[in-house]
Amino acid sequence: MQRFPEIHFPTEDCVCPGCALGKMPNRAFPENERCASTPFELVHSDLKSFPVMSYRKFKYVITFYDDFTSHAWTMPLRSKAAAITAAKDVLEMVRVQHDAHVVGWMSDAGREYKSDLFDRALLEKGIKIYQSAPRTPMQNGRTERLGHTLMDKAESMRHQACIPDSWWEFAFAHATHIYNRTPVARLRWRTPHEMLKGELPNIDHLCVFGCGAFVYLPAMARANKMAPKSELMTYVGVAPGNECNFLFMRSTNAVFTAAHAVFDERHFPRCPKNRREPLENPF
Repeated sequence: MQRFPEIHFPTEDCVCPGCALGKMPNRAFPENERCASTPFELVHSDLKSFPVMSYRKFKYVITFYDDFTSHAWTMPLRSKAAAITAAKDVLEMVRVQHDAHVVGWMSDAGREYKSDLFDRALLEKGIKIYQSAPRTPMQNGRTERLGHTLMDKAESMRHQACIPDSWWEFAFAHATHIYNRTPVARLRWRTPHEMLKGELPNIDHLCVFGCGAFVYLPAMARANKMAPKSELMTYVGVAPGNECNFLFMRSTNAVFTAAHAVFDERHFPRCPKNRREPLENPF
């Protein structure tokens, strides 16, 4: 029986420098199966920049994600330096609204999270800081995936309704609002809202982003007593802090807040020729 010469593969103690320099691949980052056991035991954070200045002069969005409930909070920022203020606001919100405190904080190694001022703001509250290695956002994968999910939702809605690029802040906020009320697989198809607040979310107020609405105009908002009592506007989300109030875009590109409107969810006023969607989606 013919015997082949034994082949000795290099061990960890014997590394080929040429192979290491020329062939070394990046190590795979499998999904982290570990999850927090209580709300706010671990909060993930990430900062996303946009190529277009928003309607209200924002350039960035900071995302906060609770590892246990999968609940997300997003805030638009005008500069990266404002990240520390946003983080302090979230910590105070957790304390006041949920009678809890954040135990661990996970982020990437971006400059906005690496300052001594930012670290001190967390350490003073006894929060343990976790950070991914530089240029390795995969280690902060959950919030990275959340950012992609929210961006895909926001841009899909914005393009569908022909909303201008500078109005991305409203689309992103509405995407976050919808995400928190959508069942999630890792939560066994419960919603982040239910996991955090212990109650089913109310979705009666949700409408199609960018659809048309005849918005009631109070008397003081009309030109005179003979002016129309409503105006056709474009729905761009729910007003912060009150699901009963809605945000609209007027034909003059101004933001209008109102509580009463008649929605036409098949009509998109901002699209060419006021496009209407069919009753049934062929896809």
